[in-house]
Amino acid sequence: MALDEQLVRYARDLARVYAAREEAEAAWEEALVRLLEHRFPQLKGHHRRVAYWADHLNRALGEPLPRRALFRAARLHDIGLLALTDATVLAWAQAVAEGRMPDAPVRKAFLAHAPLGAEALAALPGFAEGAVWVRHHHEAWDGQGGPEGLAGEAIPLGARVLAVAEVFDYQTYLQKRLSVPAARERLAAFAGERLDPALVAAFLELPLESLFENLIWLEAHEGPGD
Repeated sequence: MALDEQLVRYARDLARVYAAREEAEAAWEEALVRLLEHRFPQLKGHHRRVAYWADHLNRALGEPLPRRALFRAARLHDIGLLALTDATVLAWAQAVAEGRMPDAPVRKAFLAHAPLGAEALAALPGFAEGAVWVRHHHEAWDGQGGPEGLAGEAIPLGARVLAVAEVFDYQTYLQKRLSVPAARERLAAFAGERLDPALVAAFLELPLESLFENLIWLEAHEGPGD
């Protein structure tokens, strides 16, 4: 067999192996998300929507983050909730729904889901970078978040992107059900406190109204980010 033919065959074999690996990774990601949303039905669709908004923000920034790694981190950022008690998650959800800060014990117990999830995900092949973002997605720009109280640019960029995407989904879909214009105002109010102000500014420059309409269509047909 000629050398050129051998190289072509080798390249095709590598492509098949890579495709099979991608398919397997997508399958276990979907399985974990379904398990999480089965236990916490109120989170249905949240992780796909966070991936949708995080991807659009990343692209608006010029894609400083690898899209595949960011997508996986967004889909699985709450996987640590599976290690928490129902009482902890429900207490947190009730406080958020009432517009108040959870008390210190509940807050501490709930924020543990981020490092717990990161620890589990770090054991998966090729997930080291995304696991760091998952660990820190509840840190706050002003240092009042957790689990480590990081502030400003000490928070990994991927975690800051996830935070913006998650807060917007909470405002428009998961919790508040605000209109997009109202959610814009809420997001702007978080800039410099919970969220990176530069990322908030970049996010608010996106055509959010039309993107949200597209998101609703995706929710109805195939799931955003799929």
